[in-house]
Order: sequence, then C-alpha cells, then structure tokens
Amino acid sequence: MPAQHGGRRIEAVDKSLDILRFIAEEGDTTVSVIAEHVGLAPGTVHTHLSTLRAHGFIEQVDGRYQLGMEFIPFSERVRNQTPLYRAGKDEVDKLAHQYDAVAHLATEYNGKILILHETFGEDAVGKQIHIEKRDEPQTHMHCTAAGKAILAHLPEERVTEIINEKGLPSYTSHTITDEAALADELARIREQRFAVNNEEVVHGNKGIGAPVIYDNGDVAGAISISGPANNWRDASIEEELIEAVIRSANNAEIEIYTQTEA
Repeated sequence: MPAQHGGRRIEAVDKSLDILRFIAEEGDTTVSVIAEHVGLAPGTVHTHLSTLRAHGFIEQVDGRYQLGMEFIPFSERVRNQTPLYRAGKDEVDKLAHQYDAVAHLATEYNGKILILHETFGEDAVGKQIHIEKRDEPQTHMHCTAAGKAILAHLPEERVTEIINEKGLPSYTSHTITDEAALADELARIREQRFAVNNEEVVHGNKGIGAPVIYDNGDVAGAISISGPANNWRDASIEEELIEAVIRSANNAEIEIYTQTEA
C-alpha cells in the first residue's frame, strides 16, 4: 500500500487510484474482476475506466483493461528528477560492463526495493530473471544485497515496521528468516559498509551491494552487482568486486553532494 497522509481526500480519486494499482499488480483484467476487488458496481468501475482511458492512463484491448502509455513519460520524469538516479546511473553502467554482470541502482519505497536503473554486461548471467522482475518492486528487502545495504542504514524503528509488514519469508535455504539473525547481519553491514546476497533469492546467484548515503547520514539507496556464485567464490575476486561497488557508491554520494551544492 502507498504511504498514508492526513488531510481531506476525494473518495472518487482514491477509487480510481485503487483501480490503477490493482491493474498494475494484476495485469490486464476485466471490469467484473476489478469491481470485485475494489468493492464497486461494474457500472461505476466502467465510468472510472472510461475517464482514465480518455486521459491515456488505461488501454482497452480485446475487452480487457491494462495500464496505458501515458504512464511512461510520468515514470521517466519521476526517475529523472531523483538525485540518486542522476548521481548513480553512470556508476551502475560502468560496473555492469567492467565485470560483465548485472548492476542495479535501487532505493526503498514503501518497504520494497524499487529499481531506478538496471544494466546488463554483454555476457551477464541471469538476465532473464531480472527482466521478469521488472514489472514490480522486489517485495522483500532482507534477501537482496541492495535491500540489506539499505535496511542497515534505516532507523531501527523503520526496519521493524518493514519486517512486521512484509515478514521474512524464505526464498532459498540461504535466506535469513530470523529477526535476531538479520539484526546481527545488518550490524555487520553497517560496520563493513557492504552487503552480500549469498544465493538468498535465487540458488546460484550472488550479489554485492553498498549503500549510498546523503550528507546528513540518511540512506538514499544502494548500488549492487550480481552474477554467478561459482565464479565469485575466489576471495580475491570477491574483494575486488566489493571494493568496486563501494567505490561506485562513494562516487554517487559525491555526485549527489555536488548536485545539492550547485
């Protein structure tokens, strides 16, 4: 769910946004299914859809409704105005191509990992897995390198809120599912300034992430790199990757500071 804010609200707008959010999560769907989910009569849902369609936010294809093209310029504008994206995009590109891996620039949004930028090296392994995950934020932060790097630098009460809301489900036998064990892991990450996803989401895939910290100490997000675990088991290779990711995150921090001072 989105962040809740006080103040007066327009119920019809809330309902239209509920409809959009459901379609975003469900994919193309029908009036009857939407009506059942949002608790409105089909005729009322159809009116909402017609209005949204007139503005380009909904498309109708073969009697089913899906998100419209109008969202593309909106999403690009939001991403491009984000200081983290402007500061970290080039660093992520360099990492991906230098190490022939998958690299990400990520931030936390409503307790989820939101990918702002993703780049594949020419022969990066696991491209399809990441492509399939593009449609929605990663629900759980506790099992990804970027997610853990961010969690380690959020206020403790915020981490507790996220865990209480999202839980700590297991994706593989390596996933941390105990809250105390996760707290210990986050403390280590704060001390060493990097996080490792050791096959915690997908067997055979390893990730390394480092936080991007604002000048005031708040965490902006994280830069991460991932690739085949077997290729990264050598200590010297892992050390080189860790240094590269931390350096990229530090460069992004400097660039953010430069932007704010300009």
